[in-house]
Formats: sequence, structure tokens, C-alpha cells
Amino acid sequence: MTYSVVIIEDELEVAQLLAQYLLLPNGVAGNQTARQSLRQGQYQVVGIAANLSTATALLQAIEPDLILLDIHLPDGNGLELLTDLRRRSIKSEVMLLTAAKEVETLEKAMQLGACDFLVKPLMLNRLDQALARFESRQQCLSDSNEVTQSMVDTLFGSSEQSKAPVRLPKGVDQLTLKKIIDAFKEHKKTPFTAQQMGDLVGVSRSTARRYLEYLLEAEQVSADQSYGSIGRPERCYKMA
Repeated sequence: MTYSVVIIEDELEVAQLLAQYLLLPNGVAGNQTARQSLRQGQYQVVGIAANLSTATALLQAIEPDLILLDIHLPDGNGLELLTDLRRRSIKSEVMLLTAAKEVETLEKAMQLGACDFLVKPLMLNRLDQALARFESRQQCLSDSNEVTQSMVDTLFGSSEQSKAPVRLPKGVDQLTLKKIIDAFKEHKKTPFTAQQMGDLVGVSRSTARRYLEYLLEAEQVSADQSYGSIGRPERCYKMA
């Protein structure tokens, strides 16, 4: 599923950072990896506005799935825009971005139905958690035909659901990932090539390599070069 996003932020560098992170999750740090490419395409930035008037005009033309909204804008307050969106029954989820530390601002944001509140300077791991919760809610709504307690707990964040789900990249599913992690745990000191791991868990070499690179990026495994009989190097992965 692809989510449309509008970024409303008067600091150009922050807006660019957000856009880049949404499009290339790991590219902001300059270490473009297999994991980065797997997560591309999940978000589409459909508009960026640096002030309240531009944002208002933009949101009259489009209704994105998600809005990243700065509170302090050159010509007004982001909470004013959020108030207007709720008055017009716009369904977009809104994450507020702010350097404001006043509790009253947080209270107002909650009253207006902001889905999250990110305090500047932004931490990308915290943004990632917010996006994970957003995706979980969106998936829950799209998959459900009727209200269940499980659905309500996901949407409203019960104590059992308070921890943000792990945000897996495209092409990496929880079941196969668990099989590979379990294989490492059963053979704790054994290094595996992608081919060996694929044979062990029943997936292709390329699929196994995708999961192993994800685990390497997540620092759950380490990798070293191994040279076969013909001298061609191949990575061997071992539980970190």
C-alpha cells in the first residue's frame, strides 16, 4: 500500500529531510543499502508547503493520507489549519511537528485529533515509530469490515498495543524473518551464506539474501567474506 503525504514545514532543510526520509528511508544518512531499496515506494510526497496560506490552498485541492504539520508557520499557527481540517471533516491523519514545549499546545493537539506529536529537533527513530503506528492503523481500517475489540485496541493504542510494531521493509514478512532468526538461534556459532540459509528455511538464495541484508542493517547479524574454491567472494552471515 502506498500512502500520500503532504509536508507543511517552513524550514526548508527540515522539509527536505522529511521528504527524503519518506522516499528513501536510509538514504538520509548516506548509507544506501538493500534495506533502503526494499522500503522505497511506501510513501508518496504529493505536496510541500512552507506557510499556512499555501498549505490551505494545497489541502483544498488534495486530501492526503497523512499530513506532517509544523505548528509555528510564518503566517499563522498549524493548529489553526488542523482546526479547519476537522471542521471540513478531512480524514487525513495529522502528525504535528514543533519546537513548542507548552503542555497547552499538546492538549490542544490531542483535542483536535492529531495522531502524533513530534518534538524538534526531530529524531528519525521516533518518526519511524510514528509512521509504524500510522501504517498499523491504516492497515487495520482497510482490512476490517466490522468493529472488533482487536481493531479498537489497535486504533486507540491499548496497553497491550502500546509498543509500536516493527516496521518491516517491503519484501520482508514476519513469518520468513522468524524462520531465519530461529535458524541462527539453533546454530548460534555457524555462519551461513545466502544459499545455505535459503536451503535451510526453504526459500531461494535471492530471498534469503534479502532477509540477511535486512538483519545485517538491523545489526542482528554480522557478515564476513568467504572465498570458495574458484576464489569468488561470498558473504557469510552470523548471529551478532
